[in-house]
Amino acid sequence: MRPIRFLVLVTALAASGCFAYIPSSPQEVVPGEGVRLRLTAEEATRYLDLRLASPRVMEGTLLDRTGTELVLEASIGSNDPTRGTRALVQRVSVPLTGIVDVERKKLDTFRTGLLAGAGGVLAGAFIFRQLSGSGSDPEDPPDTPEARRIPLIRFAIPLGGR
Repeated sequence: MRPIRFLVLVTALAASGCFAYIPSSPQEVVPGEGVRLRLTAEEATRYLDLRLASPRVMEGTLLDRTGTELVLEASIGSNDPTRGTRALVQRVSVPLTGIVDVERKKLDTFRTGLLAGAGGVLAGAFIFRQLSGSGSDPEDPPDTPEARRIPLIRFAIPLGGR
């Protein structure tokens, strides 16, 4: 396999992530669970100032669930260069009437195992390649002073002066 194709395969596996979103209902999610809400157009207009990653999708952690609303700790402004790269969170109450779809965040063990296995194979192949073929020929060992010398890197450090 060519190195470019192999690199594309590894990148695709790494980009797939280890989590998946499973369709659910507001009654099935429990507090502390990661959720993704798809909002109605009217409800999405209420959250325009939050700078969500997508205008009609809100991701976060469910804090509380009542009969009429879900309270989330939503990530906001993480892609805003004026606020920095640190993700900011805010508590947001979303009425159930403004939610089109609810999805639960769940660990996908198959993808995680596949990614970890691919990483292990890559590390093993790298180590095997580095260890194989290194060393000298046992039949004709070099016996010159240059062969026994350890090469050192020399560089000059300017300390002022001239």
